[in-house]
Amino acid sequence: MLCLGIDLTASPKRASATAILDENGALVQLSSFKTYKELVALLATHPPDVIGIDAPLGLPQGLHCLDQSCPCAPTNGHKGRMAEVEIAKMGIACFYTGKKSIIRPLIYRAIKLRNGLRRRGFNLVEAYPYATKVLLFGDGLPPKRRPESLTHLRRHLPELVPGMDDHVEKLNHDRSDAILTAYTAYLHLRGDAEQLGIPEEGLITIPKLLGRNGPFPTRRQRKPAV
Repeated sequence: MLCLGIDLTASPKRASATAILDENGALVQLSSFKTYKELVALLATHPPDVIGIDAPLGLPQGLHCLDQSCPCAPTNGHKGRMAEVEIAKMGIACFYTGKKSIIRPLIYRAIKLRNGLRRRGFNLVEAYPYATKVLLFGDGLPPKRRPESLTHLRRHLPELVPGMDDHVEKLNHDRSDAILTAYTAYLHLRGDAEQLGIPEEGLITIPKLLGRNGPFPTRRQRKPAV
């Protein structure tokens, strides 16, 4: 069993980080790709049972594009997708998918990638690695732009994912997000994840919490990592 995590970039001009975990949740490979052709080659070498993608894989109901000049409009009665609303209610900050989103190129690329991979028969889940970090590591996360954020990840990710000894010093935020995305996909395969939102808009997969028949403490139960 292999789980692939993709930290997708908005353009093939910049490499997207990938991580592959095995059936024990251990790191098998850290890599990257720029083009869809390069990703397909990676998938042929390491066919995954599930692919996690760190980007929105759907649009709010009522939208068929993100063009502000188009008359299509959300019909779901709230900001963004239901999955994003549910994450925000958990106290976890997130970007809302919509016509004013600052990540529109990424959303378009992610949906195109979703369509291509599903046509090839791959099992996909959308992950949000920041939510995974908050839920598993606690609230004491340094802001991503501060140097201690990477130090925190280099200390705590190996406790979560075996097989990282040779990669710790090479970790950056892109690779860390790819690993967390792959780990979320791994939890999904194990039945230790839950999915927020509605299928019509795209579900977001997060670690399953205690109180929801899951193995992981909730943010309030878990002490912040130091």
